[in-house]
Amino acid sequence: MSIRAGSAHIRRLISFAATVGASTVVSLVTVPLIIGRTSAAAWGSLAVIQTGAILFGVLVAFGWGTTGAATVASMPREARPAMYLESLVSRAYLFIFTLPIMIVVMLLISPAGVGVVIAGSVAYLLPFLGATWYFIGEARPLRLFLLDALPQMVGVMVGFLVLSVTGELAHFLIALAVLTAVGVFLSSAVILRGLPANTRVDLGLRPAMARLAPQRHGVITAGTTSLYVTLPLLAVSALAPAATPLYAMGDKLFRFGLVAFSPVLQVIQGWVPEGGPVTVAHRARRAAIIGPLFGLLGGAVITLATPTVAGMLSHGELRLTMAQALPFGLMFTVVACTQIIGLACLVAMNQSKALASSTVLGAIAGVPLILGAAYFLDAWIVAWAVVVSELVVLAYQAYALRRQLSRQKVTAPSVV
Repeated sequence: MSIRAGSAHIRRLISFAATVGASTVVSLVTVPLIIGRTSAAAWGSLAVIQTGAILFGVLVAFGWGTTGAATVASMPREARPAMYLESLVSRAYLFIFTLPIMIVVMLLISPAGVGVVIAGSVAYLLPFLGATWYFIGEARPLRLFLLDALPQMVGVMVGFLVLSVTGELAHFLIALAVLTAVGVFLSSAVILRGLPANTRVDLGLRPAMARLAPQRHGVITAGTTSLYVTLPLLAVSALAPAATPLYAMGDKLFRFGLVAFSPVLQVIQGWVPEGGPVTVAHRARRAAIIGPLFGLLGGAVITLATPTVAGMLSHGELRLTMAQALPFGLMFTVVACTQIIGLACLVAMNQSKALASSTVLGAIAGVPLILGAAYFLDAWIVAWAVVVSELVVLAYQAYALRRQLSRQKVTAPSVV
């Protein structure tokens, strides 16, 4: 790798990290503010809705969030806006169909009131209509920040101001939903400015649904991954509600860790395929070495910091022990590896089917363990069940990547 190329990757990493860092700080700050203004139980019910949105968001993003970045990075620049428009139309229909289903399910399993459930479902499902994956694929961190992240951050801050005045969590969520919708509109408007004048996209329902077929591997991957990642908190909420706020805090800090890791993943997702077919295998091999290093470091930080951070964020209401934090740290270690191997390497090597297969195996192993632990044991055994399912995913992905690399003669170019 040349010095110039290396510095470009570092600048890109810093740019993506700045966006993620700002979003994470805003999200972290709101946790103690919401708990202080309402209660740990109310925040826990909100966390359940957020987690449910991750699961139902799979039906809205429908694979573009999983494979879209790598697809955009490998496409000619002039063809990208049309692809985005097609995805936006399809995802808009899916949003309309999915939102009522999510609201009904959340009303059944969340202790939150009707207003909070409805407003929260809208607010947390809207980002899946956004263009995060598109800006990552284009390697445009400034657009990602200004058009995608900033409106949501402003929504959080405005929402808290409203919450401080009214004391109603639903009002916080309404403000967040409005600003998130503004971000979706601005992102789409900027992207579609590059649409060639003679482009025609059928806006009808039937062609919109037909465009979903090529996304089947992506949505299987996202769906099964979300199932065994989001199911634990939903199962705890439904079967062991007393443990919900405490488990939600551990889960939240694990997810903050993944958010902090995302700039690394975003840079690698763009870097692996952007050199073309000649360099993909070589870059994938190098990327697969990076995953465990970041995973081990991040996992150790999460394990050691969670007890202290949880107490600080909850005003002392929620205290996790080191033993309770350990499975969340291990989750991060394994997920960091699977994200790089799966989303950055296997997708770039046209192995989306292997990626989907790995997550299906993870779900087959994890779902029965998670439900059984929630029903018969306790919330912390649920966390260990997630670790087991993620290890199954990692084992299959490592096997699939090694098999694919062995099929290709990897010739390291002088400049990658």
